[in-house]
Amino acid sequence: MLLGTSNAPDHIDSVTSAEGEFSAVFAGKLDNALELAKDLTATEFPCASTNPADIAVSAFRAFGSDAPSRMRGVFAGVVTDGQRMWCFRDHLGFQPLFYRDEPQGFFVATEVKQVIAGAGIQREPDMEVLERIFYGRMRQNSPSAFKGVSRLPHGTTLSVNGKGTSVPQTYWHPRRVLETAKFASPAEVKERFDELFAQAVARCLTGEDVISLSGGVDSPAVAGYAAPLHRQKTGKPLSALSLVFPNHPKVDESSRIQHVTEYLGMQLYTFTPKVRILDDLEKWCRVLDGPIPSMSPPQMHEFYLEARQYGFRNILTGDVAECLADLPDHAAGHLLVHRRWLPLARLISTQRAQGKSWKAISSQLLLPFIPGRIANWYLSMRGLDSPKRIPAWLDSCKVNEVPYRNDLIPRGRDRWLALQTLPLEGCPITMEGGEGCAALAGASVRRPFSDIDLWEFFLSLPAEIKYPDLRSKTLMRQLLRGRVPDEILDRRKKTYFDDHVMAQVDYAVLKQYLSKPGYPIAGVDYKRLGERLERQDLGLIEWIWLYDLARIHAFLSQW
Repeated sequence: MLLGTSNAPDHIDSVTSAEGEFSAVFAGKLDNALELAKDLTATEFPCASTNPADIAVSAFRAFGSDAPSRMRGVFAGVVTDGQRMWCFRDHLGFQPLFYRDEPQGFFVATEVKQVIAGAGIQREPDMEVLERIFYGRMRQNSPSAFKGVSRLPHGTTLSVNGKGTSVPQTYWHPRRVLETAKFASPAEVKERFDELFAQAVARCLTGEDVISLSGGVDSPAVAGYAAPLHRQKTGKPLSALSLVFPNHPKVDESSRIQHVTEYLGMQLYTFTPKVRILDDLEKWCRVLDGPIPSMSPPQMHEFYLEARQYGFRNILTGDVAECLADLPDHAAGHLLVHRRWLPLARLISTQRAQGKSWKAISSQLLLPFIPGRIANWYLSMRGLDSPKRIPAWLDSCKVNEVPYRNDLIPRGRDRWLALQTLPLEGCPITMEGGEGCAALAGASVRRPFSDIDLWEFFLSLPAEIKYPDLRSKTLMRQLLRGRVPDEILDRRKKTYFDDHVMAQVDYAVLKQYLSKPGYPIAGVDYKRLGERLERQDLGLIEWIWLYDLARIHAFLSQW
């Protein structure tokens, strides 16, 4: 059995342990290393050191395959005693882990190319997976874009022995946490949030930090807690690096960003992107072992390199906050079917005071009693399911194999509960790609809103506390009052980056990859698509579909 790590000379993100009968490799960040090591000291298996790999060894000896449930951070790893092996990755799946199990051996690595090289298998695209990527149907256990290489689902441990591989065992069960909290007052909710969010931010700070700051709510929220902690830790102000778009005034948030930095006493650096979304498609598909949807690797990498030029190695972001605290749909129906009359009355009264019509409120209350397939059929017949989302060159039947409103699939009484954990059921392929871009730039990216203790806090909140109304992030705005400028918290108009995104359309590159593809994706009418490209008048929705499709065909151009 062979374990190993590789690191850049100036960026160590993987460590090993080889003390005693157990060995381990650990990649990423273990945020609660000191706390976990202290807890393990009280067991029969104290840690050899605070090295994360040593801690992982002791944790698996003490707690078995459930050990990762006690870890916090962004990580993947392997622990072995020479006869058995345990492979694991973090709760949300930021750190990737891929494997192949065959009679000749078991191969596992953080990159697909490493598994392919170790197993000596042929590089071959998996068309079924590529189709899932294009139509947004990737699940936790979806394989890689290469045939024969599996993806370990996030929040799981895979046990391996000489007799074969077991089924990945889930170690985190977020649904068990839903609505379990009991708070006596809003002040207690605020106190607990302050404690957990300060902890989440502190776990992410290294002293070489910069925050990717926008004019929305999420990244200023991180800055509101990080700025004083960073000054306390280093004696220096926290810096911000912000994207600005002087050529697109509707998109540019410079004035709001500056207001946040002045309010918090931060140092501001600004950056205007130079590379384009479709630059070097084939290169990035090779580097990241496949097409990564819904992100621009060249632009993300450029941003991280800019941070490095200013001397920063650790980039904080406000990512994933929407998944945590902005899923209010079905809240009214949830209160109704569970007979929580007083909270329901308060929610209806609040909505009426905010101008919501009785017709709209009645629809919320009726929806739990309508089967999902009927609700989706009705939305489609009325053209209410985002009718412009399917271009003429796409087969609508193919697109709708999975209903557009998949939040309506569970039975009515369970829809709000299911929605709160729905983001955890997809494949974190985009997050994996982001980690790859950061590693290539010699940087780390940390997202305090992804802290699992914070997640469990929000999951545990009763619906009436989590969503006092059905507006975006109302509770979050209340909890951040005093930490973030009122101008930011009171702003309800969201910035959409449509102008910048549309300026990225590159018809030459689209024609290069989509005119006569060797490996067509089912459901795409390439002849009609070619006619659309010749007209050069794409709309936003078509462009969003096409830059994912172009990535897929750039990946396939290797064969």
